[in-house]
Order: sequence, then C-alpha cells, then structure tokens
Amino acid sequence: MKELLDMLNQAGALQREGRPFAVGTVVRIGGSTYRRPGARMLVAEDGRRWGTVSGGCLEGEVTQRALHVLETSRPELLPFDLDDDDLIFGFGTGCNGVAHVLLEPVPVEGRASPIDLLNRCVEDRHTGLLATVIDVEPGLQDSLARHLLLLDDGSLHGDLEGSPLFERVRDHARHVMAEHAASSDPYVWETQVYTLDAGKAEVLYERVLPPVQLVIFGEGHDVGPLVRFAAGLGWRVQVVGRKPAAELQERFPDAEAWTYLMHPEEALKHVTVDSRTAVLVMNHTYLRDRRLLQTLLEATPLRYIGMLGPRERTARIITEVEMNQPLTDDQRARIYGPIGLDIGTETPEEIALATLAEVQAVLHGRPAGFLREREAPIHGGRAGLPTTISSWP
Repeated sequence: MKELLDMLNQAGALQREGRPFAVGTVVRIGGSTYRRPGARMLVAEDGRRWGTVSGGCLEGEVTQRALHVLETSRPELLPFDLDDDDLIFGFGTGCNGVAHVLLEPVPVEGRASPIDLLNRCVEDRHTGLLATVIDVEPGLQDSLARHLLLLDDGSLHGDLEGSPLFERVRDHARHVMAEHAASSDPYVWETQVYTLDAGKAEVLYERVLPPVQLVIFGEGHDVGPLVRFAAGLGWRVQVVGRKPAAELQERFPDAEAWTYLMHPEEALKHVTVDSRTAVLVMNHTYLRDRRLLQTLLEATPLRYIGMLGPRERTARIITEVEMNQPLTDDQRARIYGPIGLDIGTETPEEIALATLAEVQAVLHGRPAGFLREREAPIHGGRAGLPTTISSWP
C-alpha cells in the first residue's frame, strides 16, 4: 500500500504542475513472477519513475516504452518474457514466467485517469472493483485501456460507458464484488475474455482496498514506535488520548489525526471505523481500557481490537464487560490480548513490530506462520502462460 500511496502522491504533484506521465500496470502473468496483476509504476516525461512492476529487471524497458507512449498519447500493451532471451522481450532472469504490462498516457482528453479512479478508493475509503480493458482486436481498438470502477456504494465511474463492452463488464464487476465481499484477501483479480460482433477483448478485474486505518487509544512512550512503523507501511494512523490534540500531534507527528477524548463512551463519535480498521487499546489505565473495550465492541466492522497488557488483565476486563452484556463468539474473536505475534519481544520497538505484523495477518486472513512451512504458493495458484489477443486464431 505504501508504494501505491507514494505513487498517487507523485501523480498528484505532476498533475498540479500540468506535467504528463504514463502509468504501467501488470495486467497478465504466467509462471513465476515477482509482481501480480495490479502492480503499477509511474513514469514522468523526464524519465523519473516511481513504483515497480517486477523485481527490477523490467523497469528500464518499461520506462523507455512509456516515453514513447507519452509521445503518441496512445496506450500500449507490452509482453515480457522473464526467462527466454529469444522470446518477445527476453531478460533471462530465471523466473520462468511471463508478465504483460499495459502502458497508459495521462492525461488524454476524453479518457479517465487510472490514478484518479484509484484515488477514489484510497481517499474516500471505498472498496472498489476496477475493470480495465487490457487487450482488443482491431474492431474494439477505442476500448483499449478504458476503465470502469464499481464502488461498494454501487456507484460507477470511469470512461467505459458507450463501449460495446460496458454492460458485460458492469455486470461481471458486480458479480466479482459480491462474490468477494466477505473475503479478507487484498489481492483479488481475474481476467475475462469477451467475444462481440466487433471482435474479442480481454478485461482485467482487480479489487482495490483503502489503506489500513490504525486507531491507537493511548499516549504513552510505547505508542511512538507503533505510529512510526505503521506510517511507514502506508497505514492511516489516528492517536486518541487524554491530552490536547496539539500536544498529541507534537508528540506523534507521523500520525495523520490526533483526537482529544475525555469520555471513553464517546469514542465512536470521534472515530470512524470500517472493515479495514484496527484498534489498539493501550491507555495503561484499567477502568478507561474496560470502558473503551465495551464501547468498541459495538462497532461491528472492527475485526481487530488489541488490548495491551498481560493475559490475565484482558481476561478480567472481558469478564467485567460481560457483567453488563454477554459477548458473542464473534465479539470474543475480535479481541486480541496480549497483542502481537510470539517473536520474542521486549522493547517498545519490538512490541510494535510484533503487533503490526499481527494486525496485518488478521486483516488479510493469514495464519502468520513461517513461509517455508507453507505448502501452497505464497501468492495463490500459479497462472498459466498468457497469450495476447493478436496471437489467437
């Protein structure tokens, strides 16, 4: 997420300066590759670049082709072979895979910018399903690199309306959104091929999530490393404490929001939570933490509520909370205490590392084990080698 946020910030700066740029997106993969569909890089007209589409072997060639795309103002699909130097663009990396990269110039009159569409999800905290036409036969050439963004509020955005593909893409986007609504996997993508009277077209569907939001209730010395590390991951961090907001900001400058809260029962009036929000309760005050937990359990989208302190302390707090209202199994499952993974922590920095790793695992539905013990591929099943539309019979 940090990579995407940095890219969006750079794109915003270029747009404000009136400077064009190209966006390169991995849209197909096959075999073993470093990045999945949806990985992006940004190339400015002076050759500067941000983001990556590979482990470092493709960025130079993509940059050169991006400069050409900026000259022509026409999108281009680049097929890269990552193993065989004799096929397509060969790089001999030993990855034994294929990656196709779609290059789009921005801005182009009458075209939606993929950067603007991604920003709708990031800044407005929407889950979205972004559909991109990645390959076409000549009869559908005008649809290449057009987009349709479906947001979780049902609204549609982009520049695909008017294309012969619009209705099919819209309907399938709704299907994919509904199918994965309950999934915690941030990397949902698929491609679909459509045959129309005008020819064939292939569309990439990818889910776009807002950044993780971390809300920390507390202002002790152990909050600092959490704020710094989380900000380094691109997470949105809000610190809520009993000190004035200006004092919290001075103490934790890497956060994005600082909130003074006197009464824990009013926490949800000052904090907006969703399914991408994690909360840490670490006031070092027993009664305040208990009242906060009781209030936070009412926020149904929360999937992670971390309680700082020994196991016995958290168990006692839960017991006292249940004196007012028994907790459901779902509510209990959302409470994590002690916080963090068991990696041998002692210092505030080590505890912060273990805690944020646990949050990452919970929000992404992973068990947080050793990758060497994982039998399945790290990034899901390995895709077969892709082909381009032009190579089809």
